[in-house]
Amino acid sequence: MRSTSLKFFCLAALALLMASPALAQDKLRVGKSGPPMILTLIELGTEAGIWKELGLEVEGIMFGGEAPTIQSLVSDSIDLGFGSGPGLAYPVKGVPATAIAAVSGAPFNMVLSVRADARLQSLDDLKGKTIGVTSSGSLTDWMVHEIARQKGWGPKGINTFPSGASRTSLAAMKAGDIDGVVMGAATGYEAQINGASKVFTSLGDLVADFHSNVLFARDKLIAARPDLVQKFVDGWFRSVTYARGNKEAVIRVAAKTLGISEEAARASYDVEITKMLRDSGRFEPKAVDVIRRSLVEIGTLDTMPPAQGLFDERFLRGK
Repeated sequence: MRSTSLKFFCLAALALLMASPALAQDKLRVGKSGPPMILTLIELGTEAGIWKELGLEVEGIMFGGEAPTIQSLVSDSIDLGFGSGPGLAYPVKGVPATAIAAVSGAPFNMVLSVRADARLQSLDDLKGKTIGVTSSGSLTDWMVHEIARQKGWGPKGINTFPSGASRTSLAAMKAGDIDGVVMGAATGYEAQINGASKVFTSLGDLVADFHSNVLFARDKLIAARPDLVQKFVDGWFRSVTYARGNKEAVIRVAAKTLGISEEAARASYDVEITKMLRDSGRFEPKAVDVIRRSLVEIGTLDTMPPAQGLFDERFLRGK
C-alpha cells in the first residue's frame, strides 16, 4: 500500500514539474514614449487576456519622451520600446535596436495646445512664437518646425523649447514662458476639459504621410529570442483588432492608465484609434521618405539615410 502511494506521489510530482515550463510566462518590459492612447493597448492586451494566451507577461513603462525610452533600450532596462518615426535615426547613430513595426500613421495622437485665453486665431499667428516640445530632436520638435516650413517661414520661423513632460510644459505655458505646447491628444483634451489650456490644432491634419509610433526591439533580444519578439508583435496586432471592436473597453483602460477622464479618452479614441492606428505594421514608402527628410531638417543626421536598412519587417504577418 505504501509503495503504491509513493509511486503515485512521484508520478504526480513528475507531472507537475513537466507542466511548469508550459505554465511559465515570459516577461517583457516595454517602454512607452509619452502618454498617447495608442500605447495603452499594452494594458488593454493584459485585460483582454491576449498576452496571457501567448504566454507573455508584459509590463508597460511610460517615459517622459523618446530620449529616455531609447536610453533604456541601450542600458537593457527594457526589451522593446515605442518611439517615433524620427527615432529611425537612433540605430543609424549606433543604438543597438531595430525598428520592427510602424504601428501608426499621421500624428493624430498629438495636438498643439495654447493657453485658454490665447488670442491665436490661425497657424499664421504662430510665427515668432515659442512652443514647448518634449526634447530637442524629438517628433514634437520636428512637428513645430514642419509647421514653419509649410508656412514658408524657414526653420526658425517658430521657436521651440524643450520643456519635457506635459505637466511641466503646461506649467511653463501658464507662467508665460512659452506660448503653446505639443502634447498627446488625450492629455490635451483633458487639459482643455479642466480649463488649463485649449486644443489649437491636431497635428495629424498637417502631415498626412508619416509614422508617429514605431516599435523598436533590442538587437540582443532579436538575436537570442526571435520567438519572443514574434509573440509580442502578434499580441500587439491582436490588441489592435480588439481595440477596434471594443471602444468602451479602450476608453476605460486608457482613462485608468493615463489618469484622465473617460470624456477625454473618448475624444482621443475618435482620432487616435480610428484615424491613425495601423493593422499590419508595414512601413509605408511615402511616410518613410518624409521621415528621412525630417532627420536632416531637424539636425539629427547630416545626410538623408537610405530607406533600406532603416527597419526590419520580418516579424510582420500582414500585407
